[in-house]
Amino acid sequence: MTRNLIACPPTPPPLFNATSKSLVADVKRIIDHARCVQDDIVANITPEAATFANTLLPLAEEENHMLYDRQLIEFYSSMTTDENIQEASLEAEELFSKFDTETSLRDDLYSLVAAARDRGEVLNAEPQRFLTVFLERFEQNGLSLSEDGRARLRDINAELERIKNEYVKIASQDFHLWLTPEDLEGVDNISLDGLKQGSNENRGKLLVVLDGLRLFGFMRSSHNQATRRRVYCECANLCSGGTKLLEEAIKLRQEKAHLLSYPTYNHFRMASEMEKSPEKIQAFLEDLVTQISPKYAALMTRERQMKKDDLKARGEDDDGRFYDWDRVYYGHKLMVKDYEYDSSSVSEYFALTETIPRMLNIFEKVMGLRFQELLQEDCAGLFPDLDHAAMFWYPDVRLFAVWDDTHDNSTPTKFLGYLYMDMYSRKNKRGGFSDLPIRPAFTDVDGTRKYTVTGLVCNFEAPTKSKPCLLEHNNVVLLFHELGHAMHDLVAETKFARFHGASCGDFNEVPSQMLEEWCWEPETLRSLSHHYSNLSPEYKAAWLKEVKSKGAAGEIASPDTLPEHLIENLGLTQQARRVQTCLAMANISLFDMAINAPDSAAAANAINTTQLYHDIACKTFGIDQPADRPPKQATETTWLALDGFYVYLASQVYSRDMYRTVFKPNPMSREEGLRYRRTVIGKGSSEDPMKMLKEFLGRSPTPDALYASFGLEARSTT
Repeated sequence: MTRNLIACPPTPPPLFNATSKSLVADVKRIIDHARCVQDDIVANITPEAATFANTLLPLAEEENHMLYDRQLIEFYSSMTTDENIQEASLEAEELFSKFDTETSLRDDLYSLVAAARDRGEVLNAEPQRFLTVFLERFEQNGLSLSEDGRARLRDINAELERIKNEYVKIASQDFHLWLTPEDLEGVDNISLDGLKQGSNENRGKLLVVLDGLRLFGFMRSSHNQATRRRVYCECANLCSGGTKLLEEAIKLRQEKAHLLSYPTYNHFRMASEMEKSPEKIQAFLEDLVTQISPKYAALMTRERQMKKDDLKARGEDDDGRFYDWDRVYYGHKLMVKDYEYDSSSVSEYFALTETIPRMLNIFEKVMGLRFQELLQEDCAGLFPDLDHAAMFWYPDVRLFAVWDDTHDNSTPTKFLGYLYMDMYSRKNKRGGFSDLPIRPAFTDVDGTRKYTVTGLVCNFEAPTKSKPCLLEHNNVVLLFHELGHAMHDLVAETKFARFHGASCGDFNEVPSQMLEEWCWEPETLRSLSHHYSNLSPEYKAAWLKEVKSKGAAGEIASPDTLPEHLIENLGLTQQARRVQTCLAMANISLFDMAINAPDSAAAANAINTTQLYHDIACKTFGIDQPADRPPKQATETTWLALDGFYVYLASQVYSRDMYRTVFKPNPMSREEGLRYRRTVIGKGSSEDPMKMLKEFLGRSPTPDALYASFGLEARSTT
């Protein structure tokens, strides 16, 4: 070992050396073994003899090991750039999904589990929850169907999995467009240096590649209305193949819900959630839009005037209309002009490589953790008999060993797991920003602990020699949010793998959404910020050159932490930005609810997702519809990759309440942080989430804090 490390972790990190063939072979082996365990239980246990110990416990132990391998196998699709391995990982997801359906339709297994329940054994909280949830999987997924009905359900589930993977692949693609330098006027997130020069019909143009983050930055900064419209429409049309897939999924979901005796797919997917009523969720979303709309309308009035002034200054015709491709651009311009919020200046204080350890330091202080980065040479010293290079799937991937430090030990001894970070975009890498489970923690049959492995997978721009990857404030919030998911994985201490971390749909986002509030606190902003010019002589020289090119003269001192005037301006933008963000989330949520609301095959067949998307957007934002409606909905992976976007807004009722009630007085309170870790995220999803919330708050949650965050009066219902 070349460095002084905390200790040697009791288990090595996983090895990422699978091939496409080995992945599929592993899946088949894992499924065959799980099926044998189920068959063995059915062959040897009668309903009269069924207990938790002889029926549920063997199933749970087998599931523990299956999930331990399954999550690693499915993780490959999100991190590898090898298309063959990506396809194999996606095939693995489909095979696992088919086996899930097969298990949920086994009468013989269900009769034993139901008999064990009826025995009325007194169980501890986690085994009792396992029994309850395991039974729900049978009872909500077609056990009462005829053989023909079950066969149809198997086909529907398999087809939905196939459609999802194909749809997500289309919607996640990078967009390649040939644009002139004039088209790129104002675009501040793409350097023209190094862009491929066009020839023939593209002579004089540059090849611009846009992924999700770059596309957002482009639409936010492009001065040229015609360019914004073209990029908006062309990106949508490139994904048009997803429209048919989405509409086919809507029909299949409606058929599935009907087969399972649910009025709509919304009712089916909410059956196991904290809030089970689609009607209440719909009412909540509509009420939120109604309450926020006057505040948003005031912002929109300013934005429309800005567009009018812009077009006049540019000598362009004004048709008096305001489109979806104008919304992000003028929303950002409003922040700059009316609130003096300069996102670029703020980003200079949040270099990714510097911000990460500062964020981890907050988790160390508040939640009693210790992070130790492990380099390849560290792994070679710690685990000399293993292929340490295979512990990292790409050269810039970072690995941290995570230890418990609740007792402020100089040398922590309780190992929690591993945290990976894969932060930069690269060719063929799946898009998005998320924390993904790689391995769940659980207690094995012999009492030993299997430790969690979790991976933060993002697509930020890679650093250059003259400038590091800089995070705008919204990406600081995003990064802290995703790290919150990682903490949920790392500190959960559950017996069963299925309860590790978050697995209750409308509670999953609550812990991470609560953590977002830290990123608005002046104290936190000071502790997280450090100007990038202080990180290296090369960065300082490049920064000085840039500053002087803008007219600065004389001796120029490098700034340190985020200046107070920028912190103050951030605070002034908070409510307006939250209103903008809330309406954007409500727009997505309302569309998501609408496409899963058909109560008949005829209603499902009648949905035109392109028309529906634009109708809802125009109503929510108060914008105008384009004459030729591009299939913008097909650019969003949300509809099929997530089973309910509405949870991102609904869960803010809980997250804002938790923060305002417990942490707002002192965000860095270690006492409250450890209590939060102990009573909420430390339990994973092994207890009813509402029970955990009430214990943490000391009362039932209310929506008052959510409405207050928008400057609205408290509401009596959610």
